[in-house]
Amino acid sequence: MIVLPSCPFPNLAWYSLAYSKEGNSSENDIYVDVNENFVKQTLRNRIEISDAQGKRFITLPVHRRNANSRSIADIYFTDSINPKGIIRTIRTAYGASPFFDHFSDSLFEFIETYGKPGESLLRFNLESLKWVECELGIGAVTFKTSSTYIDSSSKANDFRIKGALSSENWVFKRYPQVFEDRNDFLDGLSVLDALFHGGPETENWWNKKAIRLSSQHD
Repeated sequence: MIVLPSCPFPNLAWYSLAYSKEGNSSENDIYVDVNENFVKQTLRNRIEISDAQGKRFITLPVHRRNANSRSIADIYFTDSINPKGIIRTIRTAYGASPFFDHFSDSLFEFIETYGKPGESLLRFNLESLKWVECELGIGAVTFKTSSTYIDSSSKANDFRIKGALSSENWVFKRYPQVFEDRNDFLDGLSVLDALFHGGPETENWWNKKAIRLSSQHD
């Protein structure tokens, strides 16, 4: 079993696992945990992109709807979330990229719809996965969402652990980037980076350009 966190537009390592051919085996089912406790300062509410200055996070401001619950299902956007600000940041970072015009209108409509104050973080995250599938024309998914919290003491290959999807545990092979001349290649970024630079090649990239270093990631 492989267990993944729900993240907004996660990186190619996440996609490499979620759409792995190994997931077609009942012995190695792939689950996105929608019942875990929310972990602060992780990719659960961050989108890692790059601009002229290098890597940066778009952080989605959140709070708990229920003070007695830490479940990610009870995490909602605060009044501080600014869809237009998020759109402006993405436009600045990727406006010159080859596939910006192809994806931008649909993406910005998505952000305006799901990135408003009071909206659910979990819904945003899950809908972002559907958005990528739709834009790439991907068929039936191989991963499942959990019906209950998956205990880390189980036999799960647990990628909810902080850093499990980072460059410390994965090799992200080079692909063309707009600001490569000043930043060199920046790896491990949101799938949005690959989409804007590679378009339909993105699915091939997460299969070939995100390579797990070992089974030890904790």
